[in-house]
Amino acid sequence: MTTGPKAANIPVTCSGCGFSVEVAREAVPPGTVRATCPRCGVSFPFTVAVSSSPSPPTSPPTPPQPQPGPRDMKVEFSGTAREYFGIWIVNTLLKIVTLGVYTAWAKVRKRRYFFGNTRLAGAAFDYLADPLALLKGWLIGAGLFILYAVGTRVSPFLSSTLGTLFFVSVPWLIVRSRMFSLRNSSYRNIRFTFRENYEEAYLVFAGLVILTPFTLGLLLPYTTYRQKRFFILNSAYGATLFSFDARPKEFYLAYLKASGVFLLAAVMTGLLLFVGFTALEQFAPELVRTVAGSLGSPRHAMTMAAVAAALVLVVISLAVSFYLRTMLTNITWNATRLGLNRFSSRLMARRMIWLYASSAVAILGTCGLLVPWAAIRISRYRLECLSLAAVDTPERFIAAATGGIDASGEEIGDIFGIDMSL
Repeated sequence: MTTGPKAANIPVTCSGCGFSVEVAREAVPPGTVRATCPRCGVSFPFTVAVSSSPSPPTSPPTPPQPQPGPRDMKVEFSGTAREYFGIWIVNTLLKIVTLGVYTAWAKVRKRRYFFGNTRLAGAAFDYLADPLALLKGWLIGAGLFILYAVGTRVSPFLSSTLGTLFFVSVPWLIVRSRMFSLRNSSYRNIRFTFRENYEEAYLVFAGLVILTPFTLGLLLPYTTYRQKRFFILNSAYGATLFSFDARPKEFYLAYLKASGVFLLAAVMTGLLLFVGFTALEQFAPELVRTVAGSLGSPRHAMTMAAVAAALVLVVISLAVSFYLRTMLTNITWNATRLGLNRFSSRLMARRMIWLYASSAVAILGTCGLLVPWAAIRISRYRLECLSLAAVDTPERFIAAATGGIDASGEEIGDIFGIDMSL
């Protein structure tokens, strides 16, 4: 006689006293619906389904389906130097003819061109500012600038008072400028926004800036970190706030690398100059004496050598500054999130240095006529190195209600040379 597999026991628990016992399946008659507790004598429902035959084996659970990964969406820029040259030359001439009054319309035309030619996932960005609002802000800023310029000539006390007032107003100007700029920028008919966080603005753009010199510059990387963090955490796309997960350590490492590159370049340049001068003295003494004689006195020669060394240091400093800015840009974008979406920036310092250096030479060589060409090639490289690992769909973002904001902060900041860019 053959037997089947051993039947499993059925756990039975009294609903009255909690007494629990396991009963063999074959010991329970088919159709049993109630049981009596041997401890307390309470009759309770018997809820476990029982049958005379063993239960069929259950099928294994269906494994979860893998979720699709993020889509890598690259930013595309379709602007051309020929198209932008027409906009730039008209803007420049009209600003000259109107003594700067056309600046508001020139700025709107320029930004609409760059925004309209910047695409993400096939959709272009839009710049929606009203030139008349910018003009009002420009007039206020121009009036304050004239007042400051006249004050510097009339009275040192008035000049220092106006300068102090301007310094105190810088954080306010930065916030207002950012609010106006983002609220007039949109993507897929959803506007960007910026929160009025004046308290933190005064901390990072006044308090930390004042303290930095007293730390011999050691606070500078942290100040830069807090400023970048301020811009991003207070920005939003519709109702979705941006997030920022960078750490101060990354900014300190960037500044440390830049300082190391500057010192290494300066030392290497000094050694090369020393070795080159020594070699000339040894192998071409007549040439050295001729050059020294053409420079006049030894003091004059030393002055010229010092000027040449200073120019070399300036060039090295500019190159290192572009190297640092490239690192900070990559760090900032790579730490920026919008919901579940992650930004990525892949700028290369060597390429950036080459673009800026060659553009500067081209602009100087053409008396400024190649400014549009330089702006287009630099913008194209910067934008095409930016991408978005998208998880959310555009439909998930809800446009937040935004009110109007005046453009005084932006225009005053432009006139006085405040950098509002990310």
